Amino acid sequence: MNARHILRPHGRVSRVRPPTRARGFSLIIAMLMLAIIGLASAAIMRNATSGEQVANNNRLQTQANQYAQLALRYCMIQLSLDAPARAVPLLSASNPPAWSGYQSWSTSGGARAAHTLSADDIGGTVQPRVAPQCLMEATAVPDVYTVTARGFSADYQANPTSGATRNGSTVWLQATVQAQADGGSGTAAVKGPLRVRQRLWQQLLTPPF
Repeated sequence: MNARHILRPHGRVSRVRPPTRARGFSLIIAMLMLAIIGLASAAIMRNATSGEQVANNNRLQTQANQYAQLALRYCMIQLSLDAPARAVPLLSASNPPAWSGYQSWSTSGGARAAHTLSADDIGGTVQPRVAPQCLMEATAVPDVYTVTARGFSADYQANPTSGATRNGSTVWLQATVQAQADGGSGTAAVKGPLRVRQRLWQQLLTPPF
């Protein structure tokens, strides 16, 4: 509020100051505006941080999914090769299936362990921090095979005892394949190349461990 000028006798001008109450009210309004601006700024920064975290999580999930698909395709190709040329062994049927046990995916699995893809298997100049794995096995149904693969994000960490994911992302993919050798079906046929006739793949939303 501007000071008002009042003419007094002898030509002198007297300044009238605004009431103290008006100045106090303006100070309160200014403090409220500062508080609102501060809260709005904090909310914007929080939303930006949350959006960045969501985008990063999606990126890691996509990364794990891509490596799982790569491993699944690798084992599918191996299934169509002659037994001596396969880098991945075709496991016999078992109950429970090999893919459902942690031991099959660890180094203690021995001959029935899943195949961990090497740098040559993956190809390219960019290599994952944790290499993907795949496993192929026969089922109790003749000429039907199961191919299971899993891929990991760059920040993946596992529980050393149970193998459960402790940090990061793990994506499990599985394909049920109907394939038959040119020489016919049966146990002896798995030693030769298998011709895929039908396949159905899915993502395992509930991993076995």
